[in-house]
Amino acid sequence: MRLTKKSKYAARALVEIAMNECGSPLGVSEIARRQRIPERFLEQIFGDLRRAGILESHRGAHGGYCFAVPTEEVSVLDIVEVLDGEIRPAKCSAGGTCYIDDAPLCSTSKVWDEARIVLERVFGNYSIADLAAEERESREHDTREAAAVK
Repeated sequence: MRLTKKSKYAARALVEIAMNECGSPLGVSEIARRQRIPERFLEQIFGDLRRAGILESHRGAHGGYCFAVPTEEVSVLDIVEVLDGEIRPAKCSAGGTCYIDDAPLCSTSKVWDEARIVLERVFGNYSIADLAAEERESREHDTREAAAVK
């Protein structure tokens, strides 16, 4: 398992969609511009998330993406697993087999299992709804500070 930019970009883009509250679908180009994510890369990411049932796409002049499920039900863990695969710090974690053929599980396998459990807990703890609420507060705070400076 290796966490890639896909997961990080996806989380940021999904927060942007959640902030929009899908009053109308949000286009890839707009999300890419707001979050400074390469548009072509974001299109690939959204394709994966659509196939996984997290997003739905709408065609047409006012087309774009919105959530196919409630944002409270989409965790960072879901995103990571869709885009980067199952969390397994080592092949022997999560009931896998050792790197060395026909080798019994060694005493270090418990370390990898514990790391997997912690990562799953942290990523599973945050929903897109939670992150969007934090982002909303942050943006409101920044707006208030900017207004106070003027």
